Amino acid sequence: MQEQATQQNSQIIDRLLGEQQYKKSTDIDKLAEDNQVLITTSRVVSIRYRIYFIALLLVLVIFGNNILLSAWDDYQATKVEVSDIDLQIANFQTKKLQSEADKALIQKIEDQQTNIISCLNTRENCATIDPTLRVNFSFARSYIQLNNLTDPKMFVNEKILLANINEYLLREPLTKARNGLVNKIAIGEPKQFFWNLYYVPLKLNVTFDTKDALLSFIDNVEKRVFADVDYRVLYKIDKVNYDIANYTTQQKVDVDLNAYYYID
Repeated sequence: MQEQATQQNSQIIDRLLGEQQYKKSTDIDKLAEDNQVLITTSRVVSIRYRIYFIALLLVLVIFGNNILLSAWDDYQATKVEVSDIDLQIANFQTKKLQSEADKALIQKIEDQQTNIISCLNTRENCATIDPTLRVNFSFARSYIQLNNLTDPKMFVNEKILLANINEYLLREPLTKARNGLVNKIAIGEPKQFFWNLYYVPLKLNVTFDTKDALLSFIDNVEKRVFADVDYRVLYKIDKVNYDIANYTTQQKVDVDLNAYYYID
């Protein structure tokens, strides 16, 4: 009887242990399942955040390229434009002052033109000229000599050029005697020099009896002023082909020079 009771107790204990073991196993499985769900959820969330991050990064890149960089370029361009405007304003003030000074100088030249021409051609009345003009004689002469050589029928008024050469360049300023004889004249095509200022190249072949005759011609080109206003021409000599070793003999000399003029 006692043995039977002991056996029953042992069965009860085994059953209880089995139930506990089963319950523990069930709890472990449930815990493992819950952990697996948590791990899976965590992975899903992590992947989702990565996708969000990548999408945000792409948006930032696109925004940066299309908007920020464009805005930065616009800012830089605006900054350059503002700097240019400031520089133009500063230059305008300088140009304005220079323009006013040039106008004043030109007015002085026009007011004292007679004395300037007398001083250049005969060395008379030089002391009566404004001191500011004495140091700008080259400019004063150029301004006085500059003329409008345009002609409605041709590029340049060749009549004025030929008359100026024959009646001014090739004559002594005082005696009006000829200092040379033209053999050939070639007038080239006009070219723009600056703004409304043009020039036309000329090639002359002139016979000079002596060196002094050649020097008289050169002085007429570079130093004196033609009295006739309508036939004045501003020249600049480019080249003179002269044999200085034979300065006492008659020579045919090639002279290249440019005639400058303006267009209204």
